[in-house]
Amino acid sequence: MKIVFIASAGSIHSIKWINFFVNSKNKIYLITLAKPNHETKIEIEKIKTKINILVLNNFKSFFKTIFFLIKGDYSLVHIHYLGWHSLLSLFINSKARLVITPWGSDILNKINFLKKIWLRILFKKSNFMICDSERLVNESIKLGIKKNKTMITMFGVDTNLYKKSREIFTNKQYYFVGSNRKLEDIYDVKTFIKAAKLICEIRDDIFFYIAGNGSLEKKYKKEIEEINMKDNIKFLGLLNKSQMIDFYNNIDIYVSTSLSDGGLAASIAEAMSFERLIIASNNSDNKIWIKNKQNGYLFESGDYRNLSDLIIHAIENKKNSLTISKSSRNLILENYSYEKEMKKVKEKYIEILSK
Repeated sequence: MKIVFIASAGSIHSIKWINFFVNSKNKIYLITLAKPNHETKIEIEKIKTKINILVLNNFKSFFKTIFFLIKGDYSLVHIHYLGWHSLLSLFINSKARLVITPWGSDILNKINFLKKIWLRILFKKSNFMICDSERLVNESIKLGIKKNKTMITMFGVDTNLYKKSREIFTNKQYYFVGSNRKLEDIYDVKTFIKAAKLICEIRDDIFFYIAGNGSLEKKYKKEIEEINMKDNIKFLGLLNKSQMIDFYNNIDIYVSTSLSDGGLAASIAEAMSFERLIIASNNSDNKIWIKNKQNGYLFESGDYRNLSDLIIHAIENKKNSLTISKSSRNLILENYSYEKEMKKVKEKYIEILSK
């Protein structure tokens, strides 16, 4: 297959998807507006000699990309995240098939009038849509895609790589709680910080790690310094894959405070694969994947008091927490395997190209 991916080189999830199709039988192109970052740089280094990368960072590269899309030899274009880079689909050749993948915030959040018009054009223009939740399918149908041109598949977790090297709560003196959602309003990491503050006021044996970056990073760091808790609540910055694996291994409890996701967030799925104790906000598809008190805990979005209670409860009931955490991995093995999910995508690509 000759596939063009229009996606961000700064997204580890996009790079992971693309990497599955990198082999001698496929010719792969990546068109991106973003340069690789700390999270993706190593992964892109591994494949950069096997794929063609076009970075749109000046007028010359822009016109080179447009020329390639008009005249290039490729059969399928797949756009990940329906931001303004999706406008490049206007230039793809008439013989190529177009597949789109909304991620959630690109179509679920408030959309301005012009973007809504463009999305309607894009959905009607597309040959197929792949996403990771029924909610995204329903919203996409409203924007013009037909039900029979949609498929739900997960981004998937490499369960051979994302697996524990230690049980939770093996450190008898201290406990470690982690979050790795981006530091933006939609991910509500301030609720994680508020819960951490409550707990640190009464206990000194629980430490909180915040991985990731975002526009609110400086604000959050300043707040932690002002309440004199930077020894208990630590910012780790943006982590690459190897560092993220260490992050999951080092924590006992994983917390997601996001106010909205598309399907099950990849970060939650990764933590489940590591058999960490999961505590997540009760919105989006979380309640489909996380059955309260069976394979994790749910709390109402923004309720930092309930979140702090659940963290304490999990630590004080270690035996039960261990049982719950093991159930999480079993679910991922059965329903969120990277290999299984990507094989479904490969089969769909072949089917689309055969029509």
